[in-house]
This record gives sequence, structure tokens and C-alpha cells, in this order.
Amino acid sequence: MIRNIFIAWRSKSGERRYIIARIKRTASGISFEYMADFEKAKKGGLDFFFGFKDEKKLNSTEIYNLLSLRVISKDRPDRNEFLKFWEAEGVDDTFDLLGLTQGKSPTDNFEFLADFLTEDTKKLTFVTDLAGLSHLQLKSGFVKKGDILSYKHEKNNEYDNKAIAVYKGESKVGYIKKIHNKVFDMKRKLKLTVKAIDENGVTKQIYIKVEK
Repeated sequence: MIRNIFIAWRSKSGERRYIIARIKRTASGISFEYMADFEKAKKGGLDFFFGFKDEKKLNSTEIYNLLSLRVISKDRPDRNEFLKFWEAEGVDDTFDLLGLTQGKSPTDNFEFLADFLTEDTKKLTFVTDLAGLSHLQLKSGFVKKGDILSYKHEKNNEYDNKAIAVYKGESKVGYIKKIHNKVFDMKRKLKLTVKAIDENGVTKQIYIKVEK
């Protein structure tokens, strides 16, 4: 069960992601709070996340209903295929679905990133897309579906001392997104498999399956 989901925002593709808010689930319900990066994101053009201008006035049910809008509809004909891609088959819980599928929309630049660092890590499996590709400019075909990738900690990274760089052989192909990188510690060996690629001359997106 996912307990924390963080909302990331960026002004456009290739720009820095800001972790603007946290959604927390407890036995008593769901809470929402803006984080320090929210003020930085506002300077970059963000107003507020849809429906959460006065977030402290929203109760658990209202928060849940608003977040449900970011989860794929049960009426969508491609729902089963979509959930299979995100390793979310058989998941009915809305909060878990939001965290597993990232709640992306073609109309904005928000992403919902689950904190998978829970006590139940034996069954850890999730799908994510790599960050940093717009700067690396990888040629089409360099990374292929089914490739097994490796990763290294970049403790001296100027932006994030918990950064996880992902490699094919000796070539860097991207980074694990913030929040998702929490599960990459020295005591856990994870397998990274390329699940899908979006490319047009250069590699635009690499989706990987992360599993223990």
C-alpha cells in the first residue's frame, strides 16, 4: 500500500522538476500539503494545483475526489492495457493507482510520484520514465526495449546528493526521478529493464521497470 505521493511540476519538457506537494494517507484519511518547492515553482509560472488553492479547507473526501480525476476511467476501452503497462493490473485502490501510473495528463505538466520506500519491499515493482534525456540527446535505437540497465549513485551531483544515474554499458542514459530514487540504497540490488521507448531522431523517453 502506498502511503505518500508527491506532486512534481515543471514549466515544460527539459526544465527542472519541482516537488510542490505531498499527499499523505493514514488510517484517518488523506491530507494534502504544499512543500517548500511550491514557492520556487510559482516563480516559474505555476499558480496552484487544480482544486487546491485553499488546500487547508479541503477534507479527506474532497481531496480523494479531486485526485480521482487523475486516475484512468473504468470506462476507457484501453484501461486493461494501460494498467498492464504500469504494472498495476488487479489494483482497484484509487490512491495506489495514482501512485503507480503517475497521473499524467496531456494538458499540464504535473506528475504524481509515489514514495515506494515502505516496509513491504519484497514485492517492489514499479514503472517509471527516466529524467534528463533532453540534455543527453541519445540517438534513436541506442536503447532498446528489453535492455537491462545498471545504475550508480552520484553523491557529488550538484542538484541532488541522492541522484541515481542510469547506464547502458558505460553510457549514461538518464536519471531516476526524485522520490523514486529513495528505493535505491546500497543494501538493495534492483533490476532495471527497458519497457518502452519514445523516439524521433533522438530518444525522447525511456520507460523502465524497476523490480527487486
